[in-house]
Order: sequence, then structure tokens, then C-alpha cells
Amino acid sequence: MPGDSRLRNLVWADDETLLMEVSSAYSAGPRSQHQYEAARIIAADADGGDMRMLLMDGTRSLVTGADLLAVRTPEPKTVLMASLDFAPTRYTKEIGSRLRGGRKDDGWVLSLFEVDTRTGKGRRLETGGPYTTDWIVDDGQAIARVEWEPERKLFRILRKNGQAWDEIHRQEDGERLAVYGSTKDKSALVAVGAIGRKRTAAWTIPVDGSGPRILLDDPDYDVESVILDEYTRTPIGAWIGGSRSEMRWFDSDAEARHKALTKSFGGQTVAVIAQANDRSRVIARVSTPSTPAIYYLVDFVKGKADIVGEDYPVLANVPMGEVRVISYRSRDGVNIPGYLTLPASAQQLNLPLVVMPHGGPESRDDLVFDWWAQFMASRGYAVLQPQFRGSTGFGEAFRLAGYRQWGGIMQNDVTDGVKALIDQGLVDPRRICIVGASYGGYAALAGAAFTPDLYACAVSVNGISDLPGMLGNAEKRGGEESNALAYWGQHIGSAHDPAVIANSPFRAAERVQAPVLLIHGVNDTVVPIMQSQLMAKALGDAGRKCTFVQLEGEDHWLSRSATRIRLLNELDVFLARYLKAPAQ
Repeated sequence: MPGDSRLRNLVWADDETLLMEVSSAYSAGPRSQHQYEAARIIAADADGGDMRMLLMDGTRSLVTGADLLAVRTPEPKTVLMASLDFAPTRYTKEIGSRLRGGRKDDGWVLSLFEVDTRTGKGRRLETGGPYTTDWIVDDGQAIARVEWEPERKLFRILRKNGQAWDEIHRQEDGERLAVYGSTKDKSALVAVGAIGRKRTAAWTIPVDGSGPRILLDDPDYDVESVILDEYTRTPIGAWIGGSRSEMRWFDSDAEARHKALTKSFGGQTVAVIAQANDRSRVIARVSTPSTPAIYYLVDFVKGKADIVGEDYPVLANVPMGEVRVISYRSRDGVNIPGYLTLPASAQQLNLPLVVMPHGGPESRDDLVFDWWAQFMASRGYAVLQPQFRGSTGFGEAFRLAGYRQWGGIMQNDVTDGVKALIDQGLVDPRRICIVGASYGGYAALAGAAFTPDLYACAVSVNGISDLPGMLGNAEKRGGEESNALAYWGQHIGSAHDPAVIANSPFRAAERVQAPVLLIHGVNDTVVPIMQSQLMAKALGDAGRKCTFVQLEGEDHWLSRSATRIRLLNELDVFLARYLKAPAQ
């Protein structure tokens, strides 16, 4: 395994073969200003021996990675993977003289491979089309493929029928469904999306093309995702959104096991992360919003559970912050959900506050143990995590309300959450800091620039300061026809829009009054470090207080433990200086 690789996941392909998903950053060339994240899957034998990199040979050594679609197939020692593959003779002529840029017109397509875990060599099973974005597999072969044409807002699902591909679902409204797998009887695929409704639901997409049917919906919240059986890859349940996410089950046996586990662990949150083939033993992750996860090996036959690991063992029996589910009204009357973490054994009024908008922004926080929030609560700060409009899980209208609202509605919802806590007397209006990463970093900088009287300090981690620059980066990295540029163009707006330009914090640095801490990974392949470099220079030119910490060798997700410890130390010193929390 390359020395600079970061371990992302571990998967057992069988009892003897462990698959390690790793990634590392690289530059396209010595003069390139852009970095890319290259993902690789490495096979290792449990009894030792040489490791093998799967599939990345020949022209595929040039691409950033491959997706592991199935680890258990009818053929022993094989897995199914999808990867970009060069097929110019088939598609370059077909596409002709369309605009250059991106992969759709240059011969690179997403193909499906059967890969031998003993050698790492792959055999192409299917060649994708210019718009193929995903493969659905079962019993070691493709049963469907997903296609997306952003310029036409066309989403399609095609079913394999012999040597032909039959269209079984089509949408031209710009929505892209998440397609998971097939039902037990193989008569339909299971997907999640709105399909014209106010909230996303789980749907069956019959393979005969007779049209989608609702499998599961909720009157108040979105169906967010579907979980699959580890061995059969059939859908067994779905997560329902809202402030208190919950699982709804399709499979009665899985539901019964989950209920038994939840009862055994006193109603704590239990997630099965691995299980034996006969379901007699499972690895269960047990936690609450105020207690870090403990992992148990549960043996149903013997009726016992043994601890096999802990996320934060040194925090055992240490009082953590209380997490509350809250809501508040926005300035235009919309109910905004959120989470409020309060310091353990703290006074309940006039607390210093850290407001922490999540990244994405098309994402959300969950009612789980959050190491950022709990760390800051341990230092005496209340922590607000607003689920501003644009967040997922609260309905399509709520999610879509965030589009083209960078510095607008999304930012106002964060501001209104802070003001609600001030009005309640819970927090000290003179001791408020805004902290965030990625989009949350943008929100922190926007808060400092556009509501300068509200915050005593601001912290941006891997954050965005220049919206047109972020759009330009997406185009240079992926091409003018790339899916990434199409998405960000829809979500942010045009790089030439005066509102988009004006809502870039680095262009309003002179309005910032509070001290700013910028932290950025040098090898960030999602938000380039130039975004923080621009902000640091603008703040310096404006004579504002700014500390800029560059994290050598670190990525967008702060993947190394040493980096996370440094992040927390930097936060600790900075927040203590400007918020003056009581000693904890």
C-alpha cells in the first residue's frame, strides 16, 4: 500500500481475503494547479503474502478510482467493480463534434468488470454509454444501468434484456433517483426519489416498464436512503429523515433482530455493521448522541455480547454534553430544525455559543455523537447545529429552497437560529463564534462578512471564499460538460451573476470585524487551498485579524488522527481567546 495512502474502508470479500479501500492525492502534472483524489482497492490475504491492487492496470491506471459493487458473486474469488474505461472507437464517432471537455465526448465511459481478487486482473462484462453513471448488479452480472444527461435534465434506467437495453424509467425534470438493487423476486428495482411528490419516497421500478410504484413513504419526512442485505444485496430497510431519523423495515427477520438488539442495549442507537452468513452473530455499533460508539460482537446462539472496539475509549464514563432537538422560526415564518449541545453540568443561561453549520450544503447533521460539537461543549460552549433550508431529509421544497441561495436564505436561517437563542436568554450575544467546514466554512466566512455585528470570531476549515472561483475550478477539473459543473452551476448559479460574485466573502473582507481563523488541508481535492489563500490575503490587505493554518499532507476530510488533534488544539486556543468560556 502506498505510504501516503489513507485507509477509507475495510471489506471482507470472503473468509480469506480482505479488501482495503484507500485513496491519495496527486497532481495531473508538475505545472498543474489542480489535485485529484485517486481511490484504489487493494486485496490482502488474511494469512499474509503480497497485496494486489484491483483492476487499475493499463489505461485505467490513469483514472481516479473504481467502485466496488459486489463482493460476493457466484464465481469464487471474484468481485464486481465499475470504473471509467477508454472506449474511443465506439463512442467518439457516435458523439461527433459536441462541445469539448468532460468525459462524455472523449471516449471515457463507465464500464463493469469482473475482477479476480487473487491477481487483481479484470475482465470487462459491460461497456457503458457516454452518459452511464451507475450499474445495478445481481448474481454476478449487470441487470440494469443508470444514465444521466445534465444538459437535457434527462435521467433514465435501462434494463438488460439479452444483448439489448430496454428503458424502464425516464424523467426529464432534472431529478436523479438513487437506485439500490432489485427486490427479492427480481421483478423490480428499488430507488429513492421524489418523482413529482413533495417528499422523497422509496419506489419499486418494475423491470417490465409498467411504471414506478411507492414502496415506502412518510407524510412528514423524506425517505433518505435504503440499506441492503450484506450477502444478498436486496433492500431490507430505509431511513426516514426528520430531526430524529428512524429505520423502517422491508424485511421482517432483519426488523426482529434489530428490535431484539435495541431492547438488549437499553434503547440506545444500534446499527448492525457486519454479520455472519447464517445471521447467528453480528457486529453491533451502540451509541447515543452523548456517548461515543462501542462495538460489540453479539452471539445470538450463546446469548452474549463482547466489546470488540470503542471509538473513544478514554471518554468512557466521562460526562458529555446534552444534545437537544430544537426548532425555531425563520424571518419569513418557516420552521427550521436544529440540534443544540449544552455543556455538561453548565449553567443554562448566558452561555458562550458556537454555531456550526454543516457542509454540503445538500446534506444534514444527525442525532448522533458528534466529536466536533462534543469537544466544544467540553470547553464550556453551547453548540448550535442549524438544519437550514437546503438541508436534506425535510422534504423536497426545503432542500430545493437552498438552490442559488449561498449568502441568501441558507445564511439567513443560520443567523435566525443564533438570534432565537439570544432572544431566549440562553446565550451571551457578545460571545458567539461561527465555525464550519467545507460549505460550513463558507457560511462561517459569510457570517463574518455579511453579519459582522453578530459574531465575536469565525473559523473556516477547508471553506469556500470565492464562488466564481469554485465554479471555475469545477470546470477546469472536469470539463465544461462534466456532471460536477452542471450540479454546482445549478446550486450556486452562474459565475457571471452579480449576486454570486457579491456573495463571495473574500470580496467583502473589508466588512469583516471579527478575528478569523482559516484552516486548510494542502492536499484538499474538493475545495482547493487557494480558496483560503485568497481569503487570507484579502483580510490581510483590509487590515483584519486573520490566522491561517495550512495542514501539510492533509485532505478535505481531515483523515489523519494527528491532524484532527491539531485542529481541536487550534480551535481550543482560538475560541478561548475570543469567547472566554468558563473553565471546564
